[in-house]
Amino acid sequence: MTVYVSRKYGFSATHRLHAAGLSDAENRAVYGKCNNPNGHGHNYEVEITVAGPVDSVTGRAVSLEALDALAAREVIEPLRYRNLNEEVAAFRVAVPTTENLAFEVDRRLRDAWSGAFPSGLPRLEKIRIWETERNICEVAG
Repeated sequence: MTVYVSRKYGFSATHRLHAAGLSDAENRAVYGKCNNPNGHGHNYEVEITVAGPVDSVTGRAVSLEALDALAAREVIEPLRYRNLNEEVAAFRVAVPTTENLAFEVDRRLRDAWSGAFPSGLPRLEKIRIWETERNICEVAG
């Protein structure tokens, strides 16, 4: 039987929503106040959900210590207190929307997953990111 375990992490970062392929007027129309030239910040919450069987010896589907270490190394430490546009390579070309941030977090975790979980279990099920109370993005699969 498969169980799903979710763990939540947080970090603060700044960004500016501005697409290079749009004019300044188009950027203001698309992104509104989030296009502020000085940027703005968020206290992001990232929820990582894993799926797998419960180990008969430990009674756990995931080592929380291993998941915490992976999340800290691949997500929290590289993104915390950063200007996403300027300090994170992925966002020098992609607009740091919540959607693109979710894709980037998912990519980072998947790229490092086998190092943290060599057996392939648990598997990474989904990433959910809260940018604000009302703006939440989920990447699954």
